[in-house]
Amino acid sequence: MLKRLVDIVLSAAGLLVLSPLFLLAAIAIKLESPGPVFFRQERVGRHGVPFRIFKFRTMTVGQPAGGMQLTVAGDRRITRVGAFLRRSKLDELAQLLDVLRGTMSLVGPRPEVPRYVAHYPPEWRERLLSVRPGITDFASVRFVDENELLAGVDDPEREYIEVVLPTKLRYALHYVDRPTLANDMRVLGLTVKTVFVPTLPNPWSMFGMKDSKLWRWLDQTMSALNPRNRARAMLADGLLILAAWHATYLFRLGFERWQPGRPPYDDAVSLVVVAVYLVCMSITGVPRGLWRFFGFDDFKRIAVACLVAGLVSAVGVLMAQLVGVARAVLVLHPLFCIVLLSLMRMVYRMLWEEARAQLGDVASEPRRAIVLGAGEAARRLVGAIHRRDGWTVLALLDDDPAKLGLRIGGVTVQGAIADLTLPHILAGATHVILAMPGATETQRLQAMALARHTGLTVMSVPSQLEAQDLALAPAEGA
Repeated sequence: MLKRLVDIVLSAAGLLVLSPLFLLAAIAIKLESPGPVFFRQERVGRHGVPFRIFKFRTMTVGQPAGGMQLTVAGDRRITRVGAFLRRSKLDELAQLLDVLRGTMSLVGPRPEVPRYVAHYPPEWRERLLSVRPGITDFASVRFVDENELLAGVDDPEREYIEVVLPTKLRYALHYVDRPTLANDMRVLGLTVKTVFVPTLPNPWSMFGMKDSKLWRWLDQTMSALNPRNRARAMLADGLLILAAWHATYLFRLGFERWQPGRPPYDDAVSLVVVAVYLVCMSITGVPRGLWRFFGFDDFKRIAVACLVAGLVSAVGVLMAQLVGVARAVLVLHPLFCIVLLSLMRMVYRMLWEEARAQLGDVASEPRRAIVLGAGEAARRLVGAIHRRDGWTVLALLDDDPAKLGLRIGGVTVQGAIADLTLPHILAGATHVILAMPGATETQRLQAMALARHTGLTVMSVPSQLEAQDLALAPAEGA
């Protein structure tokens, strides 16, 4: 009941807000080719009851050749306006009318034509048709590029029936078994993100930073370890501490009072403060930490050094009765230093890792992996190998639809484990890595068989039982 109420409210609001866009789409469709504005097609609805779905017409009027009820990218019958509507998925928004009528829902398994419903497995049919079909679902997000995918095969209908449709049905069953409002909101969010948020180009390409010579020089420069570099690092830290001092004044007094609000002796005080900070940082061992390996331990050392140095500086200023130095600056400066010193090290490490990744891609044979699993083991694996030493993780696959579209360590969960056989998933891959240590033995064997079927090099993270055996092996040998 709540789901239907949400459908009515949101579909009515959507039709009201989008009515100007619908009017423009209708005018454009009518101007380009003769025929109706809407394309009406019979689909199978809840409990197997047929209904006629609404879509904005994207093709010239006529019947599909050969009886195939699929449209693939590049079909000559698609109009120019229709191509835009399909690419932007605006043609599907007309189905808000179906939601308001009650034949569809905002979220639910996509309704199929009777021709393809006949291919539903008998044991699944009743469950799949027990809910209202929807405008979008997990499968819609997964196969957002379905037209392009089918256009790249010799027999699109066979590919759809044997490969795409079974995967869609698995997603649909998962939704039918878990019809929660939270799942609906997640599907709607994923749909908006996938359809309307553009994929940004690689920033390194945008700024012309794909040159291997640049990354080789950067790697060599940032990896060099010698006293001269240590001196440069200390100088950089000193400048950052001084910048934090002025930034604190700017934060406290504002731009207009930044200079007039400082006492005449403030520059001398700031240099002494910088010296105190550098001494405290040397005592806590901060200079011995390489910027390119900046981690939590280095952050703790910086935090301790800055807090101690801030306390010493504040006591010194108060004892010297330098009343012109703002008390708020003495309090806030250590915090500004912690943030600025840590931030610069993080940026430095990111640049070095990017240099190593780019250099690895050039210097060694690239290894591109598909990881099966999207749990904790997969997260650690991606963090350890992705864009390091020639490795690139192309995609994560997991059978939990709730993880579809998630980004883990910069890599997207692109589908279920069974999708490993799909051509666009396998494209360019050289390795398949199983990261499912918590799975059952049957699940691991099935995934392993699927991975071997691809013909790629297969690797595996040890299962929990295997890991225990490895941990016990030295003790048994002793």
